[in-house]
Amino acid sequence: MTVEQALLNLMKKLWIPALLLFGWACSTNSDCVDAPSLEEKDKVTVHIDRLEREVFKMKSPEELEFFIQSHPVMADEFLGRNQYPSDSILAHELFKNIKNPYVDTLFANTEAYFGDMADIKAEFEEAFSYLKHYYPSFQVPKIKTMVTGFGSSEMYVGKDEIIIGLDYYLGKTGKYRPPGIPKYILTRYDKPYIVPAVVLLYANRYLKENTNDHTMLADMIYYGKKYYFAKQMLPCTSDSLIVWYSGQQLKDVEENKDVIWYHFLNNQLLYETNHFVKKKYMDERPKVLEIGEKCPGRIGSWIGWDIVRAYMKNNPDVSLQELMANPDAKDILNKSKYKVF
Repeated sequence: MTVEQALLNLMKKLWIPALLLFGWACSTNSDCVDAPSLEEKDKVTVHIDRLEREVFKMKSPEELEFFIQSHPVMADEFLGRNQYPSDSILAHELFKNIKNPYVDTLFANTEAYFGDMADIKAEFEEAFSYLKHYYPSFQVPKIKTMVTGFGSSEMYVGKDEIIIGLDYYLGKTGKYRPPGIPKYILTRYDKPYIVPAVVLLYANRYLKENTNDHTMLADMIYYGKKYYFAKQMLPCTSDSLIVWYSGQQLKDVEENKDVIWYHFLNNQLLYETNHFVKKKYMDERPKVLEIGEKCPGRIGSWIGWDIVRAYMKNNPDVSLQELMANPDAKDILNKSKYKVF
């Protein structure tokens, strides 16, 4: 049976046009994946340094200038030190900012919403303990938080230091939200997304890719490996928090992946190299209208994750480390035996 025949048979059974398949009942996939038992040597302790509490107590720009010079990574990578002629000018601007009543309200919001951050601390400790298990050379980074009134980036993730702008992650409870961000993206600027976002960025350190492969498939598998990696580090975290889809979207794509996969095959997209075509399926968009009214953006990345999951299921002898080190997207697709019909 051809792919086309299989899809037609599916349509006859459902009596629903392909473009109307999206929009069924909402649910969130929060099932745990199998995870190894952690040995005592793998378990790590995380400390979160709440720098915003220190900063908002300061009485003068001079105190802030000393703070800036004492936290060079914060100054360089988070506060944009290179955009100012001197540390003194940066300190004066930052001091003026934190004394703004609007920014003070943001600080108060973060205190109320995040509290002692015990939940975030526990999530980081779980993720980093698994990371230590899989990659014993991993060293726990310093974690720092800050509030600037959206006067910085929302997050910096370096090898030795992580900085989180808490004011960006107040979710619906925040009196003010980060400006200039579309509503469909703004939903992920909330507390539950912080640790998964950090872990996804850490995946880059262990992921090998073929930089000469510019196909859609290579991009799909690249992101698929990142999502798979994050799920192993956070084995009981909802898939929706990892892939940044709502529970509704996740349910829709899971139940309609046959239509999505058919679209990729029928339009010969896997080996597409045209940048503008790839953007339609890989980039942020409210929806991929080429597939359906309710098909969310970045759908190629989600299919990539599904292919990687199939690959690992059908190749049980392959370790996470071997998956991440395999740059051959076509090899992963072929050995995944991926098909949904």
